[in-house]
Amino acid sequence: MEKEYKVDVSITQGGLVASIKVTPLTEEVSSINMSDLHEALQEAGVSFGIWSDVLYQIAEDKTLNKWVTVAKGEQAGEGKDGYVLCHFNKDGLKAKLKEDQRGRVNIKDMNLIQNVTAGDVLCELVPPETGKSGTTVKGEEIVGKIGAPGKLPSGKGIETSPDGNKIVAAIDGMVVWSDSEVTVEPVYMVDKVDSSTGNVRFNGSVVVNGEVGDGYEVHAQEDVTVAMSVGRVIITAGGNIRIAGGILGQEKAQVTAQGSLHVKFIQDAQVRARKEIVVEDYIRNSEVTSGGPIVVKSPQGWISGSSVSSEAWVYCHTIGHVANPVSTRLIIGHNPALLHERELSKKDLTERIGDFLKLQASLGKLRILKTKGALTKQQEDLYTKILDAIETVKHNLYSIDSRIHNLTEKINAVFSGNIYIDGVANEGTIIMIGKAIREVEESRVKTQFSLRNNEIVETEFVMLPEIKEFLESE
Repeated sequence: MEKEYKVDVSITQGGLVASIKVTPLTEEVSSINMSDLHEALQEAGVSFGIWSDVLYQIAEDKTLNKWVTVAKGEQAGEGKDGYVLCHFNKDGLKAKLKEDQRGRVNIKDMNLIQNVTAGDVLCELVPPETGKSGTTVKGEEIVGKIGAPGKLPSGKGIETSPDGNKIVAAIDGMVVWSDSEVTVEPVYMVDKVDSSTGNVRFNGSVVVNGEVGDGYEVHAQEDVTVAMSVGRVIITAGGNIRIAGGILGQEKAQVTAQGSLHVKFIQDAQVRARKEIVVEDYIRNSEVTSGGPIVVKSPQGWISGSSVSSEAWVYCHTIGHVANPVSTRLIIGHNPALLHERELSKKDLTERIGDFLKLQASLGKLRILKTKGALTKQQEDLYTKILDAIETVKHNLYSIDSRIHNLTEKINAVFSGNIYIDGVANEGTIIMIGKAIREVEESRVKTQFSLRNNEIVETEFVMLPEIKEFLESE
């Protein structure tokens, strides 16, 4: 029997669209069989996304000489681009107020600086994602498109990880995002420290070009430099502190340097440094403690109403005032900070011993049950935790006891440092070197005190090269 029509199949758009055209071979087509349409698709390899209802409609309507879409595949999905994930706030300085354990908030602690330490991950690449796979009308997979990769930013004070996927801080400091660059700044410079900045806590060095407001704090792991005088402030530095003006502490200032301290004057303050303390003009009504020399440089410089303690030596022109013979202590070796630390350590040791005894008592009760095999699973876990806690407390006890021993040795050490007075030591001056004490009952001129055979002796002042070096320094 002669065929009344032929069926052509066209696959276009990269295999995503299949179309059928029924072309008559005779003057009249009596009917179109669905089986012929399916057979044509099968011969063309079309097996996915076939629209059976459209095929039915072609047969029902006897659609001729017209391309009709009868199958569609699924297009592959677009992949997500990779990107850079930053582990810091790119928007810069934003106040982050934090509550303490009692729910209180110190509004001066604004935490504006984003501190990082060397090795901290600053940015990392998030890889691109591949889009969802598609399928052609022939049932073939179309692989999804891969998104574009991200690119790590450049900058200073940073380095790339060995795998090339991360940026880490190369130094301690403050992370800053500017013009699409990541920089770790080792120095934090600020015009002033007040309500606009809050307290400053920085991993590097801090430079304050103006004033530090009363009641505010500056803490740096490196150096601190202040261009003006300071008042009722707290300043700590892991390195050196240099204050161009003086300290007017109102009996509340605390200035502590792990390195040296250079300042114009000290008044009504507590000041400590591990290395030298160099004062231009005077020390008044203050507690000053140093692991190195303490030098008051001015030819008219003076110390009055203060406790000045050094583990090296002390130099000043005038001690006390004739008109106001208040007690002024010049000390070599008797470091009040060491005494205070030892007392705190002793108190801590007592508390830890109490904790240890409580843990031992609890362990004893559980041990009795354990020997009887009567411990529950919960008690077994508690038994293990108490054993671990006891080991931790024992380690802490040994560490604290060792620290107390070292502090005691340092406190009891005999120091050979001298006290040098280039001008006058007035009545009311108390000299302490090691365990020996001597009070100046009558004024002494151009004198120096030292320790011999556990007694303080007085000799004529001699300008030594090390003193001269400090006096001539900037």
